[in-house]
Amino acid sequence: MTNQHLLTAAEFREVGLSEHIYVRDRVGDGNYANATCTGEKTLGETLGSYGAHFRGLMTGKDAGHGDPTEAASIDDQVAREVADDAGSPALAQNYAERLLLEEVPCQSEPATHWIYGPTHTIDVAAGITASWMGVYGGDLNTTGTAPRDKEPCGGVAILRNGSHYGVLEIDACLDTAAMTRVVRAAVTRL
Repeated sequence: MTNQHLLTAAEFREVGLSEHIYVRDRVGDGNYANATCTGEKTLGETLGSYGAHFRGLMTGKDAGHGDPTEAASIDDQVAREVADDAGSPALAQNYAERLLLEEVPCQSEPATHWIYGPTHTIDVAAGITASWMGVYGGDLNTTGTAPRDKEPCGGVAILRNGSHYGVLEIDACLDTAAMTRVVRAAVTRL
């Protein structure tokens, strides 16, 4: 799990991000892209998994003080990967379903609060699937749900490939087509 990136700079170049990307890794427990609307639990609190591989992709060299996979400046964060082996395909499916359910509350937020859009599913092959939700800024949330006629600006994906599961948080401002492309590449490599 720890030797291969789910995403590389090449995937981001293909969707328009040309800046140099620095990578920071660690293994353990920690926050995994679940936001304040879901309680910001760690992977261990949600799944009981404490040895996941965390990888941060960022345009700046400086990492945050609490977690080296998070950029010191949020503007420098491109993406963050969390991946682990559940031990069996059935358990990986269970974990992926639970992780996705953790994100769903963020699809309904008060007007002016950032919000996740609808869930998109990518089925690559049997046992290789991803579900992702785009993120929309509070200025686009006027009704408590994501706008239907606007593009997201990044998002979060839950990945499953065989006995592996993962969470991918995309902070780079990618639209629907770019998110689909990047998420498909990540789940294929998982």
